[in-house]
Amino acid sequence: MTLISLEEDRETLSERFRKAPYFAFLDKGEISIQENRYKTSKSNQFFDYFNTLNIDVIYIKKLGYKTFLRLETLGVKVYLVKNSKEYNKIKTDELLLIDSNNAQEFCTLGHHKK
Repeated sequence: MTLISLEEDRETLSERFRKAPYFAFLDKGEISIQENRYKTSKSNQFFDYFNTLNIDVIYIKKLGYKTFLRLETLGVKVYLVKNSKEYNKIKTDELLLIDSNNAQEFCTLGHHKK
């Protein structure tokens, strides 16, 4: 299943992953949108919840490096959405796979460089 973080309008891609107000879940051509009830939770609480979702791919606008590392250990593929602002306009040719070779360059949120 693929997860996309969304803003309050439930269409715009969120600038944050864990703190996004809503998540869109894409599974076998079906889309459902749910509130992120753990957006204010500490990292461990959020990931305890995240582990129950069976997510194997996320699409993001921005992400922190430490969060990327956590997702990587869970086997989640992370794709950076480069151009689209709305989830229903994402095109596969505008996605960039984030991996251990480029994560520090593209995962700029957080405190890992301070």
